[in-house]
Amino acid sequence: MKCPSGYFSVLIIAARRRCTAQSVIGGLGPMNGMTGWNKRRYSQRMLIRMLKYLTLLFLTMVAPASAQEDARFVHVVRRAIVCDNAAAAPPVFTNSSCEMRDVDEINPQNKIIWLGATIDLPDGFIKSEKPLVLHIGALASSEIYWNGERIASNGAVGGSQALEDPGHLDAAFFIPRRLLTDGTNDIAIKMSSFHNPILVRTPFHYLYVVSAETTTALLAFFYIPALLTTGAFVLAAIYFGFLWLSDRENSGAIFIALMALFAGTQLFAESLRGFVAYDYPWQIWRLIAVALCAAGFSLAMILYIAQRFQPDRWKKYLAVVLVLMPIAIFAPGFDTKALVSLLLPIIVALIAVAGPARRGDKGARVAGAALVGVLALMIFDGQNFLDRNFYLAAGGLTIVFFIDQARAMRAIKTAKEDIRRRADQMELELLRRKIAPHFLMNTLNALAEWIESDPKTGVKMIDAFAEELRLLSHMSNREFVPLADEIALCRRHLEVMSYRVDRAFSLQIDDVDERLRVPPGVIHTLVENAFTHGQFADGSEFTLRQSQTGKRVTLTFTAPPAAAARSRTKGEGGEGLAYVRKRIVTAFGDTASFSSAPGEGGRWVSTLSFDGATP
Repeated sequence: MKCPSGYFSVLIIAARRRCTAQSVIGGLGPMNGMTGWNKRRYSQRMLIRMLKYLTLLFLTMVAPASAQEDARFVHVVRRAIVCDNAAAAPPVFTNSSCEMRDVDEINPQNKIIWLGATIDLPDGFIKSEKPLVLHIGALASSEIYWNGERIASNGAVGGSQALEDPGHLDAAFFIPRRLLTDGTNDIAIKMSSFHNPILVRTPFHYLYVVSAETTTALLAFFYIPALLTTGAFVLAAIYFGFLWLSDRENSGAIFIALMALFAGTQLFAESLRGFVAYDYPWQIWRLIAVALCAAGFSLAMILYIAQRFQPDRWKKYLAVVLVLMPIAIFAPGFDTKALVSLLLPIIVALIAVAGPARRGDKGARVAGAALVGVLALMIFDGQNFLDRNFYLAAGGLTIVFFIDQARAMRAIKTAKEDIRRRADQMELELLRRKIAPHFLMNTLNALAEWIESDPKTGVKMIDAFAEELRLLSHMSNREFVPLADEIALCRRHLEVMSYRVDRAFSLQIDDVDERLRVPPGVIHTLVENAFTHGQFADGSEFTLRQSQTGKRVTLTFTAPPAAAARSRTKGEGGEGLAYVRKRIVTAFGDTASFSSAPGEGGRWVSTLSFDGATP
């Protein structure tokens, strides 16, 4: 996590979750050490940054010149002498058993240590009568000594968990003016840490001394950009949560609600350090909560993306993310764990949305652009991303998904209305033409199911059914029709049945003269009869073959083996077969014949034989 520089390093350092003193720049310029490009990016990132600098500029303008210099005094301890010693008084830090260490290498876990450092106060600082404050942040209890005298304690240092009283993670102590001397001042700190639930790599975060001229009330500004999104997260979680409760099949709503819930909870846990003084053992649980919320947010996000744009393969994308997530568990440091748990699902989500974006699916390109923006912000903003900008990015994603969800819901509503309108028209047409009620009922039931589960498929089924009715209407009052029309009618019916039972059916023709004239509906009735008296577990292929001897034409219709056969009417074989037999005899005379019986392999074979001719 990158630490702030310049004026605000002394204001917001205590609010940072993993800010080490070594990385703090104690310069006087607000963007000290940055390149020109970074300066421009830094100044343009958030409006709140501008407000903070304007506030500081105002304080600088109204303060006397001498006060301005004193207000800027800050000394950050980057290295300290560390002694493993449980003595009651500060040890001699020049002892050979002590060594100089960087502050992020100081480790008081499961032992008592002393650390020593020196602070050089500028000439005239004591005369300015400005208060001096020592700030320390560590997962440890501590006792503070200034120039050899104990001035404060943070908890109670002890040689075991029973003897130690945990101190606050972040603590600040005013240094008595009587102990201040111009020039060099000695700091000694006794520390112990026995209450951490797990050992951490860098339990010591920072140590610095600062004049208290500038109020720490500006600390809240650090989290304001993120806190501005709190209301949006709460409203989104409530709105989409209730939306899902009212329609459980609207999975997109619950995923957006979960995204907002996890982001809002993570924001609460993240900003807690800046506003609440808590004992250091709670820091581990706070960091675990942040990492878990980041993982929960990313899982809800990939579920929304995958189900929205890859509905047939969403489980595969989820499985990929679940396989990759353990990488975050083994990543070093809680910040890295949280970043990895966000990064991996975002990459998988980009892969999931890439294909639909190339095809031009509605909403896919916008969602992909939003994900690319979050990924770029994560890469270029580094560990600052988790502190504040993640919540702005999460808020942006929530808005994008909200708009996408609203558009999808509007499209579903339009499709449902269109399907219902077409269904109503079809029902009237079917009733007018006296189509069998059970066929109408079963088809409309299937339509209702497709409307709820996949409106696009429902529209396709409506179109196929409407085409079947159109062909029926075209053929109903005719004595003969070309075999081509009959084949087209059968294929439309098989398409409707494919949607109705969610299995693929087709009609293959073999050496058929499509100009041959036949009574309308005879082959169509054989197809209907196959479904009336049989159930097909898988997709099936029906066949129609033609053979001819002189003028004698034989049409052989073969239905595939049925997984389960319903009882057939004795004698004539049912009303459907009786209808075909009657139409054939009426059309071609008594020489025409029709038979229908089981064939090889469980197939059902129907044969029509008559003296026919092409037009």
